[in-house]
Amino acid sequence: MVTAIVVATVFATVVILSFVAYQNEKKSLFRLTFQLNEVYAEKIAATTNSLFQHMMQSLEITGKYLSADLTRSDLHDQLMLFQEGNSFFNSVFIVDKEGTLLDATNLTPAMKGNRLVSEGPLQALKERKPMVSEPYVSATTNKLIVMVSAPLHDSSGQYIGFIGGSIRLHETNVFQTVLGSVPNESDGSYAYVVSSGGALLYHPDSSRIGERVNENLAVSKVISGGSGSERIVNTKGVDMLASYAPIGNAGWGIVAQTPVASVLVSASKLVMTIVLYMLPALLLFTAVITWLVRKLSEPLVKLADFAIQLTPTNGNMDELPRIHGLNYEANELHKALGRAVRHFRYQFDSLSQEARTDPLTGLYNRRTMDKFIGGWIAQGSPFSLLVMDLDHFKSVNDTYGHDVGDEVLKFLANDLRRLLEEEDVICRFGGEEFIVLLPGDRFETALEAAERIRKHMAETDSPTGGKVTLSIGAAHYPGFAGNAEQLFRVADEALYRAKHQGRNRVEIARAAGEVMAASQ
Repeated sequence: MVTAIVVATVFATVVILSFVAYQNEKKSLFRLTFQLNEVYAEKIAATTNSLFQHMMQSLEITGKYLSADLTRSDLHDQLMLFQEGNSFFNSVFIVDKEGTLLDATNLTPAMKGNRLVSEGPLQALKERKPMVSEPYVSATTNKLIVMVSAPLHDSSGQYIGFIGGSIRLHETNVFQTVLGSVPNESDGSYAYVVSSGGALLYHPDSSRIGERVNENLAVSKVISGGSGSERIVNTKGVDMLASYAPIGNAGWGIVAQTPVASVLVSASKLVMTIVLYMLPALLLFTAVITWLVRKLSEPLVKLADFAIQLTPTNGNMDELPRIHGLNYEANELHKALGRAVRHFRYQFDSLSQEARTDPLTGLYNRRTMDKFIGGWIAQGSPFSLLVMDLDHFKSVNDTYGHDVGDEVLKFLANDLRRLLEEEDVICRFGGEEFIVLLPGDRFETALEAAERIRKHMAETDSPTGGKVTLSIGAAHYPGFAGNAEQLFRVADEALYRAKHQGRNRVEIARAAGEVMAASQ
């Protein structure tokens, strides 16, 4: 009876702990996946929004310059020069107010003077304002495109046409460049862009570009201007964890999503690992306890109770109960159980450490970083945030291979530990992006550290045999933002400026209000 009770107790403990661990890990992974996808979607939406704003501003400035004389002899040369400086356009063209094509960078003799009847030009002629069109098939090229345009006015302010730039959706374009790789791409995650009418503008499966997916719940919400996260079943019947964010200037939306099945596989693997660690020890405890209950008397009752109640999450059970008596076997068993408990706790702590750190670099991972930031903000403690990104890291992987790329990441991680203070928190955010949290209210100290790191990387040979530089965006809480989301947004914007202005530099973030105003 005692053996049966002990075996049943151990079995129930394993089952319950496995079930609870699985449920908790599933919730945690769902939450983390939503957060990663949401941050990615919002970041890319903001970047794309800024690009469209830049496109329209560039077209507007060029249009003001050219509208003074649309019959000038160098009109074509001016359009070619503009396209060379704005590589995201496949072609640039000028259309008069009647819809006649005056000139274009891809102009053929047969095209000049034609009246454009495609949806995009007609929409631009009707609205007469800076705009991004819905996707349409060009009548001249028979390709699926979107058009960015700005109106033209003469010296008296009269509307005389528009200047536009086309982006071909089935060819290499700005969306592929901006989207890059999504978080956790290896587990089936991907992102796509939809127009305000629900048509796919970018998708990893290029054959789906132009397909309408309005019935998708995430799509219907994002094209209505909403943002957030949902568990959905997509148009292909796959259960997904989707996060979405609108691209305001175009009325479009970006959706980043991860298959639920891949998240559940990760949760199952972790639970199986925990069970494999637990099972041998629990089986050993079962045999020992059964034998002791049969052979020993009252002094061993406390030890039996202790062993039965022992679980990896029951931290207050680490201290073995006192046993008074001269029983040699009881005393020796007391010592043995103490060693076993310490070993058991060590194994569990090792798993906990793996969950808190990045396996490649040994730095803190995203989950641990969020805990630091959440705790500091909850306590009202000021700190600085440095967002770092290795410049041209893709070319390092392409040129030297991923093994050397991994060595570069570890090289940077080791140098960050050496260059920063012990109280600074160093994290690998993902890919070649690193985050450093520096506690304290002196932002100048963080900027000095950022410049010290940048200069060190620019002057030190990496595992590639040459220099690999860093671009850094720096922000401070609460000086630049009122919460973690705003802080990351302004820091990412500063990093983007550092990349845009030549890389290998440190850029200071602008306050959250300024960034929002600049994006509108």
